[in-house]
Amino acid sequence: MRSMDIKNRNTQAIIGAAVVVVVLLAAWLMFARPVGNGGTATDTKTPSESTSTEEALNPSMVGTGEAVTVRDQAAGTSVSVASVTLNEMGWVAIRDESGRVLGAARFDAGTWSDMSVPLLRATAAAGSYQVLLYVDDGDKQYDLHKDILIMGANGEVAGTTFKTL
Repeated sequence: MRSMDIKNRNTQAIIGAAVVVVVLLAAWLMFARPVGNGGTATDTKTPSESTSTEEALNPSMVGTGEAVTVRDQAAGTSVSVASVTLNEMGWVAIRDESGRVLGAARFDAGTWSDMSVPLLRATAAAGSYQVLLYVDDGDKQYDLHKDILIMGANGEVAGTTFKTL
């Protein structure tokens, strides 16, 4: 009888451990999000057009004069930015049609012309891309979930779009 109790306890312990593993795996799958920019963005010295009605899932603020201009351009591993104006140190991020951030570059407050944003993944020919503006959260590292997305006064994402040739 005693050996039966030990077997039951061992079986219960194994079942309990399996349940814990399944619960932890389910929680990890539910809360793990793909990171849009897995690397470190380049640090650069560096008309709010609202083109997306997509709502932001990260912190946001209404912009006051921030702007970015990007022209249609050839596909490649960087994006040419004609001009960017930021009131605070921030980021220009490039996002593909699926919402993945391909790359970002940090710019100091001010107005900058003819700058480049290096990409971790290249743009593809005949693609459509979105350019988003963020205020850095103070750590000088691009983080899609911590840096503050700049919104237009009308509640839409501030930024612009461009197409690749």
